[in-house]
Amino acid sequence: MSPNEGVSEMSDVNTLVSLQIQIARIEEMLKPIGAIVPTVNDVKETSRQALDCAQQLKTKLDGMEIEFNQTKITAEEALRKATAALEAQAAQAESQKWFKRTFYAAVIVASTGGLCAAVWAGIKLAAVG
Repeated sequence: MSPNEGVSEMSDVNTLVSLQIQIARIEEMLKPIGAIVPTVNDVKETSRQALDCAQQLKTKLDGMEIEFNQTKITAEEALRKATAALEAQAAQAESQKWFKRTFYAAVIVASTGGLCAAVWAGIKLAAVG
């Protein structure tokens, strides 16, 4: 064995030791990354669950929107019918007011005519007698 071979072997050993130290350091640096992998999987699962919940909520909201629109249409129709009924009732009230006026006018005219006829008959009877 030549002295250069021994030095070469020694430098190879030093290089191997140096590589082993670097590998050990890299392994130590990778341990936290290995601990992060399950956490990342948990985050992915939680994200999937959140996405599923959001999609279910969207579906429910879409259904509620349809019901809301139907309810809105029904309410608008009820409002139109109520407005029409109030207008008809107002027209009937106006007609009833004029009917009462006409009836009372006829009663007043008949009463006045009867009173005038009675007074006239009394005057005629007094003149005859």
